[in-house]
Amino acid sequence: MKHELIRFYRFIQLFGIIHGTRLFFNFILNKFNDIKIPFIKSSITLRPGTSDPKAFYQIFVEKEYDLTFPDNPKIIVDGGANIGLFTILMKNRFPDVKIISIEPDKDNFKILQKNVGSYSDIHCENCGIWHKATTLKVYDKYEIGKWGMVVEEDNDEGNIAALSIDAIMNKYAIDRIDILKLDIETSEKKVFMHNYERWLPKVKMIIIELHDWMEDDCAKPFFTAINNTFNRYEYNIKGENTIIVNKDLE
Repeated sequence: MKHELIRFYRFIQLFGIIHGTRLFFNFILNKFNDIKIPFIKSSITLRPGTSDPKAFYQIFVEKEYDLTFPDNPKIIVDGGANIGLFTILMKNRFPDVKIISIEPDKDNFKILQKNVGSYSDIHCENCGIWHKATTLKVYDKYEIGKWGMVVEEDNDEGNIAALSIDAIMNKYAIDRIDILKLDIETSEKKVFMHNYERWLPKVKMIIIELHDWMEDDCAKPFFTAINNTFNRYEYNIKGENTIIVNKDLE
């Protein structure tokens, strides 16, 4: 009961009496098909019984991504977009930005498309981020739900394509990424171990969740790549995210 009262207070505090009360009852009744909150252009769909409500709470209530971003970003890549909550947050904050949202899980991808369908210049890719072109298998390796889907290279049983960040930049004719958000469930180990030299110098800000708690040595290749590539950078941690700002790029 105490937990629910705290949640109710937070919703009222952030979203006002009408929107906060409505959102509170959405959570109490597990009705998430048409979530509406102030300052967000379109409604958001969450799936009851999944990790979606918790992800929503982290992003819009706990404000996990309340960070200092580059001024007027032109390009954002949302790697591991899940159902699009970070994408939605960024598009409402920076209406003119182009966002490439990448999600490997087909069920997540369907909700992602629904959630961002009313926005312009958001491009959704049902693939996995990897260090090379290959075929990937998507599965809940660690049994933590839809926000923890892992991809692994599997040319026999794989069912989705892999795209490297370099390939994404080529496909969309991008010469710089202003914000690269990565929550790719251990794939960062491969992404920053191989073939990062071409694209990493062109990234201004990286927001990444490192997954050493799932698989050993995910962080080591990331920091090695950063130190091999950037002469000057800022480093911060907020919640589960590690934030790097490349000071070599203006």
